[in-house]
Amino acid sequence: MKIGAMDGVLMKPWTEVFDEAARLGFDGVELDLKVETYLDSEVWSESGRRALVERAKRAGVEISSVCMASVSRLMVNPETHEQGVKAVADLRRFCDELGAGVILFPMGKPNEQPEEEAVALWRDGFKAAFDQSAGCRALVAMESVGKTGRSAEQMLEMIEMVGSPQLGVYYDTGNAPYQGFDNLDQISKLGKHIFQIHVKEIGAEMGQGKLDFRAIFDAIKGIGYDGWLVLETEAGDDPAANAARNLAFVRGLL
Repeated sequence: MKIGAMDGVLMKPWTEVFDEAARLGFDGVELDLKVETYLDSEVWSESGRRALVERAKRAGVEISSVCMASVSRLMVNPETHEQGVKAVADLRRFCDELGAGVILFPMGKPNEQPEEEAVALWRDGFKAAFDQSAGCRALVAMESVGKTGRSAEQMLEMIEMVGSPQLGVYYDTGNAPYQGFDNLDQISKLGKHIFQIHVKEIGAEMGQGKLDFRAIFDAIKGIGYDGWLVLETEAGDDPAANAARNLAFVRGLL
């Protein structure tokens, strides 16, 4: 397995984040798009994508994935649904250029609309995005976010409704127990549908909280997962030192 870090873990701008990741010993970086500025980001311009690829190559690390962050909310809002669909379709093409195999698509409980309406918007949006980006390799991975989140059963139901092998799950070891789910149970149920994994514990340093990471990693290996483990840990007052410590912790369990 390869180990990466979200850009926010390293607290460096994209012009420096790959060099920092390489210096600390990471294999790759996950880039996080912001809803207010995603159209102006380097990911959304041809020259910007070339620059990102060149920086990553020069540093000797990969772009593991791209997180849509709050951009994903566009799809579940009827007024911006089509914009969200286009964003996913465009990003699949862009990720192919970046060499990033996975798009992180956060999925939380809808706050101001019936569950049925939100599910329909996601379902139809994913189908339309895959149709608009036919032939692309980048996978779309749903992450359960928020205080309540979405269960393995709900994620599997969405995958079945959309009917595409390119839709799966971005599993998060910290979000699941925070939302009341059991890591070992959820990992077992999701199995091959887990495309990528965030590693963290909410409210505690890795290895110092309640989570049994050795059991979690055994479960991950047990489903045959061999992809990226991406740190989404707290940067703290010393991002480099914290990232290095957490990287060493994860490597020690592999």
